[in-house]
Amino acid sequence: MTVTKTFPALIVMAVFAAGLAPVAAHHANSAYDRSQTISVTGIVTRWQFINPHSGIWLNVTGEDGEVVEWSGEFQSVQDLYRFYSWNKNTFKPGDQVTIVGNPDRRPGHHAMWTSLVVMPDGTEVDVRNTPE
Repeated sequence: MTVTKTFPALIVMAVFAAGLAPVAAHHANSAYDRSQTISVTGIVTRWQFINPHSGIWLNVTGEDGEVVEWSGEFQSVQDLYRFYSWNKNTFKPGDQVTIVGNPDRRPGHHAMWTSLVVMPDGTEVDVRNTPE
């Protein structure tokens, strides 16, 4: 193969490889303010045990009596199942739980990256690390 035929083939392969790079990339949790930790207690309205991140939604009643929906994002289904035995039935609508974590950076967004959960029975589960 001559240089004139090889060079275009290399360009095509490079462009193809560059297009695959974003597929392998994973997003960071940059939407959350890692310098702050907050907690909210509320009633579960929804629990999604799905990839890439599981999520919980709570109706939280403020001091003023207003109900605000909060969401908590977790790591993958595989981690939650493997390390904590969680599944699609771990939380049910009506359960009261507390979630602790880093709040969303955007004003007015009631969401957090969850680091700890106080389960309906009062058990605390630190979901940041794998259990020893």
